[in-house]
Amino acid sequence: MIKEKLEKFIDHIKLGQMRALVILFGLIFVGIATIASAFYLVSKNDPTKISDGESVNQNPGETDSIVAIVGSEDSSIIGNTKSNNSWSGEIISLNNLQVQPDREGTISQWYVRIGESVFAGQVIGRLSRPPQTPEMVSMLSEKSQMASESRTTFEALRTYTEKRIIQLKQLRSDTEKSNRQKIDLLGTDFGVSDGLLSSIASKKKMAQVVLRGSITTSFPMIYGRINVPPASPIINLQIKPMFGAQDPSLQNIFTSIVFGALADLKDPTITSEQSGITYFDSAIKLANASITDGESLADADLASLKKMLISDQLEFVTILGEIKSMELEGVDTQRESIDTLAEIDSMIIELEKELAMSEGDVVAKEKAYTTVRGSISGGYSIVAPNSGVVSSIMKKPGEFVGPGMPVATVTSDGDDQVIVRMRMPNNIQKPEVGEILSVIRPGFGTDVKKVRLVGIGSSLDDGSYMADAVFLEKAKWSIGASVRVLAPANSGVVTIKYSSIFWKDEGVPTVWQISEAGRIFAKKLTIGRTLGSLVEVYTGLKNDDRYITDPMLDIKEGMSIDDFIIKSDTSGGPLKSGDDKPMGGMEM
Repeated sequence: MIKEKLEKFIDHIKLGQMRALVILFGLIFVGIATIASAFYLVSKNDPTKISDGESVNQNPGETDSIVAIVGSEDSSIIGNTKSNNSWSGEIISLNNLQVQPDREGTISQWYVRIGESVFAGQVIGRLSRPPQTPEMVSMLSEKSQMASESRTTFEALRTYTEKRIIQLKQLRSDTEKSNRQKIDLLGTDFGVSDGLLSSIASKKKMAQVVLRGSITTSFPMIYGRINVPPASPIINLQIKPMFGAQDPSLQNIFTSIVFGALADLKDPTITSEQSGITYFDSAIKLANASITDGESLADADLASLKKMLISDQLEFVTILGEIKSMELEGVDTQRESIDTLAEIDSMIIELEKELAMSEGDVVAKEKAYTTVRGSISGGYSIVAPNSGVVSSIMKKPGEFVGPGMPVATVTSDGDDQVIVRMRMPNNIQKPEVGEILSVIRPGFGTDVKKVRLVGIGSSLDDGSYMADAVFLEKAKWSIGASVRVLAPANSGVVTIKYSSIFWKDEGVPTVWQISEAGRIFAKKLTIGRTLGSLVEVYTGLKNDDRYITDPMLDIKEGMSIDDFIIKSDTSGGPLKSGDDKPMGGMEM
């Protein structure tokens, strides 16, 4: 009996121990689970770990991430044509020149075929004869007058040039003779005498007087002002529209040239050589490119001005030549001889070049007159703009064409200068000139060529930009072929999730940024391209900045990120806009 009770007591004790062990193990398990859960929540929402790069945004693609770090987004899609990060382009040749008639008409016939060689000015086709309208007669009269004026200018320039070249050749001969005499004296010491220095100074003053007198005389006629203003670059003077009307570039630079010469004249120690030569050269070209109207500028006044300028230029250059001759004394005569002769030769070449250009202008204007006359009398000839091969004929006989419309293409002889001409959209950060880009042909994704951007034009009417790039490697792609230019991956431009952006009342893109102190505030941005789920940010954010990925959360300006995360967690998830639950921080 006692033995049975003892065995029952022992069994009871063992059963109690087992129950205690079960309870103990249960408590240990619950404790471990609680600690693991707490560690997970802390690691998920602790903002200090966000700043160390261990945030919940280690995978930016997670949809439940509410905090992201700038620079952690996947920007590999930049340059991907599927994300519209490319723009269209075309292969063109710089050797291609389009044939463009300067009047309307109907193509009557072509005298050449594609692939046929032609020379510059060759008649390759013909337009139908137009009706002899008053406009055509007026155009013929205008072309005739322009040709006559050009011929008159050329004849005057030729007379001056021939005389000037004779003078320069005589000066060259005298210089050579003088230098030979001085070379014979190289064994003796001689220097520049006081008398020579005085003569040189006198000649420099004389050159300044000639230059100043020419500017003073011509200034009222060219600018319509009696008094010559001081040589100040801030003064904006307008040249009479008749002067330089045939060459606007001369009008644009002439005022600065005049003021440069006036500035040199303020210093009595300098000769004003370069500025004087530049002034006379520009003034004569300006006069030659001028058009008389009989009122503001009469033919007689223009002729008188040209004559005065040519005379002053001759006197000025002659004085400069005399100064140069004097300065040869007391220096290395042989070296100075070479330099002086080279300068004279250069002046002769420049004069001959200018005369040739003037003759070319005469030929062009007389050709224009002949073309118009031919169109009135018997149709219009279509001529090749350059020598080469006819590479395309765009219009057939019987088709109507307007002025300036391309009708054919001539590719000049020599190596092809092939470039890529592209149209860049206005919503991108334009690449820099010199940047390397990739080009592909649609349908040939593996055929990728590298090009260097060489120029970006001004904005077009639609806001896009035209740009040119040259190939860095040989590409046997057909002229006129369409290509796609890949946008470069620019590490200097940060990207963020496009869904994180909200728009302020004034339409400015804005994001909720987290400060280093852990406060949330609205940050205005300047954005660029949309790259899939990302968007480029030009200003407002930089790498390692933190921001909220969902702008629809119930966020208030200045609230703590800690309070925001705690509220989001205790509410069973992020609070959405419209939840009427109080949050810490300042009101918007």
